[in-house]
Amino acid sequence: MNDQEFRELHQPLHVPAHYDASAALKENLAYALADLGEGTADEVIAHLHELSGGDDIEREHACELLELWYKNGMVTVNEETKPRKYNLHKITQANSGSVNPRLIEPGVD
Repeated sequence: MNDQEFRELHQPLHVPAHYDASAALKENLAYALADLGEGTADEVIAHLHELSGGDDIEREHACELLELWYKNGMVTVNEETKPRKYNLHKITQANSGSVNPRLIEPGVD
């Protein structure tokens, strides 16, 4: 594996802001998972099928992508359910805390 392949494999998952029918399966699958929040492979694929207006989805390729994302730590799974549910664990609420600047170590910005 060369450096470029490593970077592509281990970069964070990019979730598009909207569904785009002309985008690659990878992008639309990430969008469908983010839109659902959590779902089994079948649920995510069904949601993507709904978003696409009934277009055929490459089910096997979509399942492979979800599994690859899980193995590379790009998504997590809820293994308490069978079949397991994929999740992005994204932050949906802003932090409500504050920082006291006087308590920060000198030189830490």
